[in-house]
Amino acid sequence: MKSNIRSRRNFLKVTGFSLTAASLFVRQGCNNYVGLKPNFILIQMDDLGWDDLHVHGNKIIETPNIDQLAGESVQFNQFYVNPVCAPSRASLLTGRDFLRTGVSHVNGGKDFLHLDETTLAEVLKQAGYVTGMWGKWHSGYTDGYFPWERGFDEAYMARLYRHRNSEGKLNGQPVKHNRWADEVIVDYAIEFIKKNKRRPFFAYLPSMTCHTPLDAPNEYVQKYIEKGLSKNLATLYGMIDFFDFHLNRLLAFLQEQNLADNTVVLFMSDNGPAISNNLLTDRDREIRYISRFKGHKGNIWENGVKSPLFVRWPGHYKPAVLNTLADITDIFPTLLDLAGIDLTKINIPLDGRSIVPALEGQGRNLQKGKLSFNYANPGWPPTDKPWTPEGVKDEYRPITPEGKKELRTDEQIISVRDDRYKLLLNPGKTKGSVALFSGYALFDILNDPREEHNLIREKPAVAERLKRELNKWFEGIKNEEHSFQMPLFKIGYNGRVRNTIWARGACRISGNLKNTVQYLGGWKEKGDFAEYKIDVVTPGKYRLILHHDSALASGAAVTASVGEQKVNGMIRDNQKVELGTLSPKRGKAKLRIEISDSAGMASELAMEKLISIQLIKQEK
Repeated sequence: MKSNIRSRRNFLKVTGFSLTAASLFVRQGCNNYVGLKPNFILIQMDDLGWDDLHVHGNKIIETPNIDQLAGESVQFNQFYVNPVCAPSRASLLTGRDFLRTGVSHVNGGKDFLHLDETTLAEVLKQAGYVTGMWGKWHSGYTDGYFPWERGFDEAYMARLYRHRNSEGKLNGQPVKHNRWADEVIVDYAIEFIKKNKRRPFFAYLPSMTCHTPLDAPNEYVQKYIEKGLSKNLATLYGMIDFFDFHLNRLLAFLQEQNLADNTVVLFMSDNGPAISNNLLTDRDREIRYISRFKGHKGNIWENGVKSPLFVRWPGHYKPAVLNTLADITDIFPTLLDLAGIDLTKINIPLDGRSIVPALEGQGRNLQKGKLSFNYANPGWPPTDKPWTPEGVKDEYRPITPEGKKELRTDEQIISVRDDRYKLLLNPGKTKGSVALFSGYALFDILNDPREEHNLIREKPAVAERLKRELNKWFEGIKNEEHSFQMPLFKIGYNGRVRNTIWARGACRISGNLKNTVQYLGGWKEKGDFAEYKIDVVTPGKYRLILHHDSALASGAAVTASVGEQKVNGMIRDNQKVELGTLSPKRGKAKLRIEISDSAGMASELAMEKLISIQLIKQEK
């Protein structure tokens, strides 16, 4: 696929003129209208389950404004996202299966959207849209990856999961707010729309509701405690209720500004509900999961990947409830289609398709044969033991190009869904399952949405057809240029003096090392190493500093090298080691950190937790 992927720079250079020329008017065709381009407001919730809305039958929670939005929208009952948040966001931003984009997991350096991927914001911006996002950004958090560097004219990257007293960065500058995060992101969106209401705009609001830690204003929590709920479930419902209030502010503002009729509003989640073992009791989950779908966030059962999708465009789309199969890769081509951008001239290998015909009531004209794939990272087994689906093993270990070729389809946790059937491979055990599911399982989702009746023996022809599709898809993923790639760290980007390489973003590590959500641990002996891909934008002399959390460690020597250049130092328990100065040349290279001598160590580990590597440019 390498030859088919156009770099971001080349794509924008080639398409810029033709898209900008179409910035004021949409084409006449399947949209059946001529006029100003529609505005887009895309609302994405965080860990919101299908059952967390009153409109889906939850009689306890109060979501009147989401319910009203749903009632005015085309609702998709068969809409799929990915099992966890970073993968869903990668698919949303690119229109591609997330594994193709360099994102393969939710943390551990596997959540960086490859720099050569083209984002929805970039394409819309080239087409004359002004673009903004406010809230959760989970697509990379180092130079080159930030939202204001990926096509957004304005971006507030909120500090993750800080619901009260929201803080973060606005276009790269630190800001603090003495208010709740959902209030803040809606305020930003309203001000943005007010400033840009005479231009077509794309406003992306990725809320952090209802991701843990659970927190909401007391009056919203107390309401549900008085209904007999536990404190934690009451808080979770209070978070959603509080967001519902602020959604009403946004929609009312559109109406006041006479913008509602030319604004397409979309509402969705990013994955299923978090199981929250340490927060929600069995009784809480019994109350919450009213549909009795199997699974939860992080797996490929229905409750892990099924999401609401509401699409409202007053005067254009009649409210309806559809069973048309769609998934999160479809949002990108759909918005481009609505913006009047000819999809046949966008030289990006999309996995999604436009669902405009379904929105217009022409579902029969929506091409059949849609396949929706999903993947949950299984972790990677020790080389001396066979794989089993009973638990995650080393899930954040980087996959090398050589290792990628060795991945086997039958060792993955993946699924494929067509218009009716869903085939799952190694989906794992869910609460209440009679036995652990390994191997294949087949369900008729339209008639068995709870995935109770395994048809793998009753429908062999269907199962074999979908097995072939699943294997073809995963083998294709392995051949993708960007799949399973770890991040590229830019040094001296935009003249940056301080450059951070996150330790968990190594592209290759030795056997003892353990990659985790926040650090790279397990440095035990001489020869332990980690390698990082770097791109030196501004050459010069850089001081190299290791930041670690290894209070007991002392006595081990460590070497950092780029090519033939090397610097050495000793690991001490002061959590900071300055190794010396390197002068890397302009261009791409590998930075290697290695334990060069473990003699005299005072503990078992040379470094318990390597957090980051800093390169600080020296003044001339």
